[in-house]
Amino acid sequence: MERMRVAEVIAARDIVVERLEDAYVSVRQKSATIDRLQRELDDLRRPSTRATSVARDDDLSTQPPVQDIATLFDIPQPAPRERDGNCQNTSAHSREFDVQNIAEPLPLGDGPEKLILARQAFLATLPLPADIPDDALNPIVIPQPYTLHEFLGNTSGVSALLSNYRVLGQPTTHWCPEREEHGYLLTPVFKCSTNPRVTTAHRWTVADVIGTMDRPTECFYNKDGKWYYAGVYKAFRMDDLTTEEWEALSIETTQTLIKETLAGRKNLSPQNLYETGQLYAAGALRVACIGLQCVGFSSAMYRAVLEQAALGKWRGIGWPVSTTKSSSDTTIEGDGIPGP
Repeated sequence: MERMRVAEVIAARDIVVERLEDAYVSVRQKSATIDRLQRELDDLRRPSTRATSVARDDDLSTQPPVQDIATLFDIPQPAPRERDGNCQNTSAHSREFDVQNIAEPLPLGDGPEKLILARQAFLATLPLPADIPDDALNPIVIPQPYTLHEFLGNTSGVSALLSNYRVLGQPTTHWCPEREEHGYLLTPVFKCSTNPRVTTAHRWTVADVIGTMDRPTECFYNKDGKWYYAGVYKAFRMDDLTTEEWEALSIETTQTLIKETLAGRKNLSPQNLYETGQLYAAGALRVACIGLQCVGFSSAMYRAVLEQAALGKWRGIGWPVSTTKSSSDTTIEGDGIPGP
């Protein structure tokens, strides 16, 4: 009996070693492919001369393009978005709070800083609604362990006013420095999910990056651990992030995007997270940049969320509140913390 157990342990060890060896070979092959793609991108960014053009043709004949990596991982490629090259038409849409796309693509070949500045410069040209308050915004105080979704979904005074809302996370949301009411959020273009019938089968699908924000949406955002009401926003798609911009993102932001990409996949491993990050770095996976245009500010919603949070009780769930301040003391004069 003891010999049989030893034999089983040895057999199991051999299987594990074989799988680790296969995984090692797979990672090396994918790393080599990514390195070739990076060299290809570097060659494409260099000034075009006759000599470099010939060398580039030779490299392209031996190096697989980004689409081949996407095909290797069964990542679908959506059809290219149509652009409107008329800048005057875009200005008219901006005045009507109905921006759909940037009039001109961001300049290629520039560093990530220039691309970010170009995106912020466009956001700064968007008009502001007339009902934006001048005072700084007060935070929505929700004690642990309650979440903003629980608060909004169980408060009758707020849910009656709230037909469509979006929560903006701090790692993936960026605000325009010149006009802090406008900004943009980052979200994966492709998402991976597990087949509910076969747990070992995974599939990639093109995500609906705008979703319900194609119409005016109440938005809430998080800043330094506090929640705020931002206003009414409408989303429009801007140019996707480049690989240079991906490399310039913070670790917190890239990890958040990777987790969103694999949120529908089961049995995640560190190798899956690493491979997904490499796919983003190579350009096989893309990050959509969704412009956020402020089109209004509901004073009724703002007062309602502050008053209900100050009351400290909603639909049978309550928390202790300070006896030195009642709901009647709630104002909108701000506490020195600027808006989005």
